[in-house]
Amino acid sequence: MQEFFHAETSIYAKRFKTVNIAVLLPLAAVCIICAAMIIFNMHSDGDAGLIQLMVYIVIGCVAFGMTTVFAGAYIAEKKARRHARFTYFDILPKGMVYSRYAGEHYLYGERTIYRRLYYIPFEGLASVSRDAKDAPAAMEITGEIREFFMPSDCLGYHIDGDGELRFDNSELNERFFTVSSKLKVSNDFGSTKRLVQAVQYYIEQFRNVPEKKPFNISDYVKQKSKRPMRTSNPILDSPRFDRKW
Repeated sequence: MQEFFHAETSIYAKRFKTVNIAVLLPLAAVCIICAAMIIFNMHSDGDAGLIQLMVYIVIGCVAFGMTTVFAGAYIAEKKARRHARFTYFDILPKGMVYSRYAGEHYLYGERTIYRRLYYIPFEGLASVSRDAKDAPAAMEITGEIREFFMPSDCLGYHIDGDGELRFDNSELNERFFTVSSKLKVSNDFGSTKRLVQAVQYYIEQFRNVPEKKPFNISDYVKQKSKRPMRTSNPILDSPRFDRKW
């Protein structure tokens, strides 16, 4: 692993706050109007039926507001936990992995969490870009992109000795994926400036790696020198300068 980017989960707390404001402010306004109607009718000639109706409306608004707040808090907290664990961007020696939480379901009492996982080999990568002005939290990747959609437990992977990504389930290396040419990453990592810079850096590192020479055993193992032939006659083995043989 060279670079690993976790999901930015604060966005769910911000969305929860926005929803609360959008829902609770109108409810508060209705409650204030109802309270004013009740106060104005709190005299002997007041309309008791109208007062009772206003009370029911206030109770309904409070109940709806509390339900919305508790449900929103549960959903926001659950999404933050799921994305913090299952949404990430992993830059590897020879490619990139973008994983995203894609929901869950219960079957026979067991929970199954799904992910969308995209693998982008550097060898088939065409470009990586972002619009810093109009979409600072997004990035676009073009090239050969493999997309997997299945239970999270089936998408484990490791890096072999050559720096290649290999799935723990070997079948995923050859099939069970769809190939697309474009991928857009939006809002999962906050500003994508540092992410794009890291991707471009490691792409250059990959493209500038010198070509690997073929293995030649003679570069590592020296050949044994042949021993000169000897005779049993030491006179014949002794050095001579006579060439009249």
